[in-house]
Amino acid sequence: MKIIKITGKICAAVLISFAALLILTVITLNLAKYAIYRDYYAAESALCRNPGLNDGFVCQGIAAAEDAERILVSGYMKDKQPSRIYVTSTAGESYYVSLHCDGETYTGHAGGIAVSGENAYIANGSKIYTFALADVLNAENGDSVNIGSGIKINNKASFLYTDDEYLYVGSYMDASTKKTEEHIFETAEGTHTAICSVYPMDDLSAPVRVYSIRDYVQGICFTPDGKIVLSTSHGLTSSVYWFYDRDAAVDSGKTLDGAPVYYLENAVRELRGPAMAEGMDWYHEKLITLTESASDKYIFGKLFFANDIVSLDPGLLLP
Repeated sequence: MKIIKITGKICAAVLISFAALLILTVITLNLAKYAIYRDYYAAESALCRNPGLNDGFVCQGIAAAEDAERILVSGYMKDKQPSRIYVTSTAGESYYVSLHCDGETYTGHAGGIAVSGENAYIANGSKIYTFALADVLNAENGDSVNIGSGIKINNKASFLYTDDEYLYVGSYMDASTKKTEEHIFETAEGTHTAICSVYPMDDLSAPVRVYSIRDYVQGICFTPDGKIVLSTSHGLTSSVYWFYDRDAAVDSGKTLDGAPVYYLENAVRELRGPAMAEGMDWYHEKLITLTESASDKYIFGKLFFANDIVSLDPGLLLP
């Protein structure tokens, strides 16, 4: 009996020591991140709570609504329930709608979302889905919204952005992705196998321009001062935000689906940040973005306070 008690005390001491070490490690890493990502945190501020992180929702795209008061976040559910759009605000109030396609349950990645005028757009599986923004903004929590059957476009449609004149639809590519031969371009920063296609808002049938972009892109944003920003992330590695001068995009002299191809190859700024960055949008003179690391699928971000939609001030990042 005495031996059992001693063994029990030893086990308890080991568990307590392990827990203390774990807590100390988390605290140390949380402090270290401000040094590792010093420039990122110098430009970053929390905007509002990232919704759905504890509901099995895995956030992907982000878009500010036209009234500039509400923010839409698109994504999928880790347990294959219908994909969702969450609507949230800087006051922290939020609700969600479930998505379906003309009566069929939609469980797609919902990798990008954009809003323009009276319409909202979802990107996924080489299609753009167009539906009424009012259907989302006027919904009750848990309502179902029909996003239609979608329009086929010329890439994987992994992410999305609009400046109200054009819709920018891009593909995420990595080493494991099956490459499309006509999308492979040799550029000054290496081989590009991903593209971002530019479609007029009133005609999604054919692109008018194509940007050849690097791998691992999760989101794109065009700033009023002429910058193109790409967010890249892959697994647990650091996210990187790449800033390019829009006017410096290189005309390749080539075309794709009748549209001229431009290389994004000379970044003027690389900003490293926490892992798993996703989509972006422009809101109140700043970039807004989010990460999926604190979702129930990945969890670890909950320990590193990656629970917010954040804004990044370009004025603090660029000369």
